[in-house]
Amino acid sequence: MAFYYAMASAADARVIIVGMPLDRTSSFIPGARFGPDVTRMAADNIESFSPYQKRDISDIQVHDAGNLTFTYPTAAAPLELIAATTGKNFAGGARQLAIGGEHTITPPIVAELAQRFPDLCVIQYDAHSDLRQDFLGERVCHATAMARVLDTLPRDRLFQLGIRSFSEPAEMSEPNLFPFDVLAPVERVRAAIGNRPVYVTLDIDVLDPGAMPDVQTPQPGGCSYRDLALSLAGLAGLRIIGCDLVEVCPRTMQPSAGAATAAELVRELGLLLTNAQ
Repeated sequence: MAFYYAMASAADARVIIVGMPLDRTSSFIPGARFGPDVTRMAADNIESFSPYQKRDISDIQVHDAGNLTFTYPTAAAPLELIAATTGKNFAGGARQLAIGGEHTITPPIVAELAQRFPDLCVIQYDAHSDLRQDFLGERVCHATAMARVLDTLPRDRLFQLGIRSFSEPAEMSEPNLFPFDVLAPVERVRAAIGNRPVYVTLDIDVLDPGAMPDVQTPQPGGCSYRDLALSLAGLAGLRIIGCDLVEVCPRTMQPSAGAATAAELVRELGLLLTNAQ
């Protein structure tokens, strides 16, 4: 099973898609481990042309590397595999598009890329701030993902869009945190990042549950799909070196409206990876 437009070999690819079906710390609705495969199934219903970016992903050399297989000799073993895979893909000259799985996949990817790009910035689309230092006894989990990113990056290089769930009031005053909105902040974010390299992490629960119910931790009051797609298109031209789509949590192993939403976002992210300055 692979994305139908992912016809390139790994050696020739400009974009490598990797499924990272980590589902170890899901705390509300489990099942994010099935996100990558259901998203692949649903892609057969999605056109390769994006009306938002006005480009066709079938014109890009894309390779689908399948899913990582996680084992747990230690709690850190999956994260180490994620970091090693990211380093290998980038060293080969491709941009990596990771599909989760829970948001815990993002910190090891960012840490690996930050070694290569000391001025790396991160743009996060999400319903949740993910700034807790620990959650349910776990320091490394989906609810602490951005706190762990901040172990690698300074606060002023993390840009958080669409956030509407906070663990404490002070989070609403964090720099570069834009509550609720994903579209209006784009120009400010672009201006602040400039030509620095940027990683985009998209937690699909940034969407309103009415638009995307198939998530691990649904949060009312989210953005529309159109606003999210236009926000992503507004990032075109930034120096985006990698991205991920996380927290797709299907309710069925059949293609669904939610899976189709995820599949179209994979298309949008893949196009962004090849539309840099």
